[in-house]
Amino acid sequence: MTRKKQLKELAASCGTTSKCPSCDFELEKIPKRKAKCKSCKKSIYPRKEPLSGESRLYREGDLFLLEELKALADGWWKDWYESNKGVLNARKDLAKEWKVDEINVSIADARWRESHTDLADGNEKQDWDKVYSSYESMLRQVQREENQDKTPLAELFAGFIVTGYGRNSVIGGYTMDHTIGRPQFMLIDNLTTEPDNVYGLIKDTHAAKSYCHLLDVSLDTIIKRYKAELNYEAELLKEIELDRNTEVVVDLNLNPTQNTAPPKPKKTRTSKFWVLIVVLALLGVLALSV
Repeated sequence: MTRKKQLKELAASCGTTSKCPSCDFELEKIPKRKAKCKSCKKSIYPRKEPLSGESRLYREGDLFLLEELKALADGWWKDWYESNKGVLNARKDLAKEWKVDEINVSIADARWRESHTDLADGNEKQDWDKVYSSYESMLRQVQREENQDKTPLAELFAGFIVTGYGRNSVIGGYTMDHTIGRPQFMLIDNLTTEPDNVYGLIKDTHAAKSYCHLLDVSLDTIIKRYKAELNYEAELLKEIELDRNTEVVVDLNLNPTQNTAPPKPKKTRTSKFWVLIVVLALLGVLALSV
């Protein structure tokens, strides 16, 4: 059965209309937004089924399927599938290993398995781009799910930072000197407290020792490159802010406030004196004519 055909069957069978999608508990009221079942305490997600437009109730594990159905309904399923087939395959593999239905395997677990599979493949082939992107994917997942305490964070950081700064990056055919760029290095900044703590965090990790050896680079050099990029970023932001402030000052000089009233002409005593002289002269002429 092709995936598209399978999707149409899944769309028809997935979700419920009036019961909890997890335990079949009959709901007193159909929720209009995310709610918890009073019976099993699991989350219920009201959504429209993309192919039919019917309002249904779904489990958290169904949401990825709805994303795929939306891509199918909107006509860009092929691109979606190419981007996510690794997750789908990982989900199938985990379902077989755990002997459960595929729908019961969370997408988070599937993504984690996909990243580890890519990491193992990259290490075997010494494909450092793939290794680096695998560590980046895992760190983004940790950040997204806020589960820093449940993962070997130091090992992930070590693999990410060493394979990032331990080699030159090639972007659009141009070789960049030992940088990883925004927003990648912000992952390190967001998931740790201070840049100065990074060295202490990763110096004793297996990943740092292994990748430094494989890439023939010292950890001191890696940390220096990391901090150099942070400093460059800070200086760049300062220049942008300075340019912005300069533009504001220039704009104020060229465009003074419109409500400013124009200066009124000053009335001086001299002008009043000459008016008086003219009046007296006119009176004199009138007197002589009489």
